[in-house]
Amino acid sequence: MRRFTESKVGISMANAFSGGVFLSLAFGHMLPHAAHGFENSGLPESTPFYLTLTGYLLIFFVEKIAFDTHEMLHDAHDNGPQSPSTIKPIDSSNSAQVAASGRSATVLLLALSVHSLFETMALGLSTSRLNALLLAMSIGLHQPAESLALLVSFLKTGLPQGKIVKMLALFSCVGPLGVGLGVAAAQYAGDLVDAVLVSLAAGTFVYVGATEVVADEFETPHHKWKKFAALLGGVVLIAYITSWAELLEGRAT
Repeated sequence: MRRFTESKVGISMANAFSGGVFLSLAFGHMLPHAAHGFENSGLPESTPFYLTLTGYLLIFFVEKIAFDTHEMLHDAHDNGPQSPSTIKPIDSSNSAQVAASGRSATVLLLALSVHSLFETMALGLSTSRLNALLLAMSIGLHQPAESLALLVSFLKTGLPQGKIVKMLALFSCVGPLGVGLGVAAAQYAGDLVDAVLVSLAAGTFVYVGATEVVADEFETPHHKWKKFAALLGGVVLIAYITSWAELLEGRAT
């Protein structure tokens, strides 16, 4: 029981830290990069900020309006760190319940795929190795929890194992697809297209940091000071690394 509790606290701390990382990357790196890309576009200065808001609202619509993924993720997370053998699937004799659960898992797959596509697209749009490393770290801290929730959601449907594997394989392809789209946009599209995509991706990072991770972790009062310290740690670490990278780039030029 103690190990289970410590595991949950550790996951919460890592989640809060990743929330700080996402927010710091969005406001300290991605938005300034996008604003710089719009400097010579002739468009209003507020354009990248409205595009960031658009990216935020897009993910908000997908996850809260079109598909209510919050409850599905909570159901999966509440099961704690289980092995697949300990998860009880729905009774397959109840066809209506199996169908409803299967639809819920598919909806969760679609929503998380859209989510993952924008996150990894930002990685493909990175302009330096350090930026790519920071983005990869933030995604790496955040994605495992979502992948685990998706796995638990599918296991509880009672679907055949082969079909579950195919669904998860499909989800795992979204990340490389997003990176590929980002790389293609960075290499073959103009600076304006790059700035538009970075602005939209920044909105998804704000959503993950402020609406998804932080709001979820601070719903309960347990260990709130530790989690807040972890959140600030993520913000400060990325702010320091970003400032240091900009200083090095300035000296190089």
